[in-house]
Amino acid sequence: MKALTLIENTISGILFVFGIGISLYSVFTRYVLGQSQSWATEIYTMMLVWAIFIGFSTALRENKHISIDILYDKAGPALKKFCQMITLLVGIGFSLFIAWTGMEMVLTAYDQGIKTIDVGVPVWINYLIMPITGVLLFIRFCEKAYRFFIKKETEISEVDY
Repeated sequence: MKALTLIENTISGILFVFGIGISLYSVFTRYVLGQSQSWATEIYTMMLVWAIFIGFSTALRENKHISIDILYDKAGPALKKFCQMITLLVGIGFSLFIAWTGMEMVLTAYDQGIKTIDVGVPVWINYLIMPITGVLLFIRFCEKAYRFFIKKETEISEVDY
């Protein structure tokens, strides 16, 4: 899991930095040099989307997703445990759904041979982030489920969820 964390952080960080760099380059050339770089929009959009989608897994790992705690905080231990189980099961199901439908999108785009307008990158490469994100989320939800169901409750802290 440490290797996956390193890979996620590195790839997401690199994509984000290069995406922002290309965006700044595009703004500079458009407004200072008076030359529009149409290719830049496609490239930085793809890089930022990939960085953000990989960030979904990072947010899950670090418990940074939006949650509504008002009722959960007032619930008893049994209801909290039940809610955690439901959340894990729904999360695993959702991640499998994202991976499956994302792969269908990739295969459809691949079969159609569609390419982006300015750069000519096959669209299926852009769509590839969907099944990758689904798999990353699946791994993270399974990790959380392992901690919840296998580890002793004394080893589990509220921070884990």
